[in-house]
Amino acid sequence: MSAFAGWLLPPLIGAVIGGVTNDIAIRMLFRPYRPWYLGRWRVPLTPGLIPKERAQIALAIADTFTEHVLDGDQVADLLLTDAVRTRLKDKVAGMVEQLGGLLGAKPAMLAMAKGMAGDLLLREIDALARADGPSGEHIRDRIRERIDALDVAKLEALVLGFSRKQFRAITWFGVLLGGLIGVVQVLLQQVLTIH
Repeated sequence: MSAFAGWLLPPLIGAVIGGVTNDIAIRMLFRPYRPWYLGRWRVPLTPGLIPKERAQIALAIADTFTEHVLDGDQVADLLLTDAVRTRLKDKVAGMVEQLGGLLGAKPAMLAMAKGMAGDLLLREIDALARADGPSGEHIRDRIRERIDALDVAKLEALVLGFSRKQFRAITWFGVLLGGLIGVVQVLLQQVLTIH
């Protein structure tokens, strides 16, 4: 083997090994989608980490989302704008007006009922959206259910879609690190053969 190949091959082999192993590790996050069996024995590392821990990951994403991105108060503020509140009150007032007309209610009673019904509806909607108890958890539970219900292939496409650049950087980091290890190996070999 020529001296040039002795200097070049270890870094090249290290770079290939580093890139391939990082790429395989990234793919193993998602694949295989289901456990593999040899007879009654389940093959280790199957299914992939994300399919295996899917329920816990969905809960963690939902908790993070509702804690740091959009909680019940923010949903209420987003959905219950002044314009929406006005439209809801007007709709309720119209419904009370129709019902009162059918029942022959007096105008003063109708006016009072319209205001009370609209206010009551808005208070209840606001309380449900902002509640810390079961209703506040509803947002988190809905997010968790939606993520957990996703097909694993769709979940993989979703995660890879917004993090493809980062995963590519991890693969290239493996190439760089493997190449550097190969260079260190060549240098150590040269130092050890000199002595």
